[in-house]
Amino acid sequence: MEDQPPETQIIQESIGQAQAFRQPPVVYETKSSLPVVIGVLYAIYQILPILAGIAMLLFGGVFLGGLGAESGNSEVVGAGAVVAAIGLLIVIVGAVGIWAGVLMAQRKKLGVYIAWGTLGLGAVLSIVLTTMEGMAPDIFTLGCNGICAVFVGLPLMVSSASQHME
Repeated sequence: MEDQPPETQIIQESIGQAQAFRQPPVVYETKSSLPVVIGVLYAIYQILPILAGIAMLLFGGVFLGGLGAESGNSEVVGAGAVVAAIGLLIVIVGAVGIWAGVLMAQRKKLGVYIAWGTLGLGAVLSIVLTTMEGMAPDIFTLGCNGICAVFVGLPLMVSSASQHME
């Protein structure tokens, strides 16, 4: 005798009764990684202004200050102090920029706003420095700051990323 599979019974239920006990499907929504990526990239980018600020501190404080002190020229010492102060301001802005990048990586909107502030301050500093030197404003730096501001603002512009930011 051959083994036959057991017969299956089909029980029909009324549609109304089956739907009463049906649970809604669960939809898991993954968070966008855009704020994390942009936050990390922005924090890494802020290393460049910090290095430039340290170079200005060394050049202004050590080189110009020492040169002015040796020659007894107070004007050179004053110029060295101004360059060192601007270098210190750039280092502080870079450190705040790293903090903004970390906040963006933690999905906080405040990080984007702080990053916009540091980019705006960088643009103002660029205009002030070129004006002090008697040159036209540096269009390249201003353009790069504008592009970077749009790049940093992407987590707020993309709906899948902005809905998960605090």
